[in-house]
Amino acid sequence: MEKVKYEEMLPHEFEAALHQFPVAYVPVGSLEWHGRHLALGNDTLKSYGILLRTAQKYGGVVVPPTYWGHMAHWKPGCHPGLPPETVDGLYVAIFKGLVAVGFKVVIGVTGHDVTEQVDSLQQAVDAITAPGKAAGFAMKEGSLYDLPGDKMDHAAHWETSILMHLRPDLVDMDKIKDEILTTQDGAKEAGIHGRDPRIYASPELGEKIVNRISDNIGKKAQELLAGLEK
Repeated sequence: MEKVKYEEMLPHEFEAALHQFPVAYVPVGSLEWHGRHLALGNDTLKSYGILLRTAQKYGGVVVPPTYWGHMAHWKPGCHPGLPPETVDGLYVAIFKGLVAVGFKVVIGVTGHDVTEQVDSLQQAVDAITAPGKAAGFAMKEGSLYDLPGDKMDHAAHWETSILMHLRPDLVDMDKIKDEILTTQDGAKEAGIHGRDPRIYASPELGEKIVNRISDNIGKKAQELLAGLEK
């Protein structure tokens, strides 16, 4: 399998990837509590895994994942994040740098599904598209998911299923066996909001979600690149 991780490529491999499909994927997220059963880096791990799948199937290069964004310290392990202006500047700098090295399309995906995070990515998109020589797209990881029955949540069946599929070694369902999720207070204490992952989450569902999202991102990349080449 050809390399798709920017940091692992030798120069000739990078040049070949850039020539074949000049699309860069930027995974961002957070360091945040996602229940006692999921890794603190869940948000970024999701977007990173999805984009790796996209690049492996459609081409393009995945830049190193970014764990910094718009966050809050509300549970143990929740990093408070960076100042909003720092996040905005960071994403803009990443996107501009990717265009500077030759990418024509840059797609930013956040697994930390808050509006502020997408807004920062959109500022980066705006910064590279203004000159008219590059295209971009900013999205939450589930924005292009178009199958019925499942939707983004917080540490519940959606997020748990995705990490079960991508990184099963970072999921420990035994840690939430005694959580009370049938009450608002219980769900708040657990930090789990959505359908009970003990009942509804599975690696198979995670695989379906990841594959559908990665396909739709790949198609979006093709569409954006084709638009530039007209």
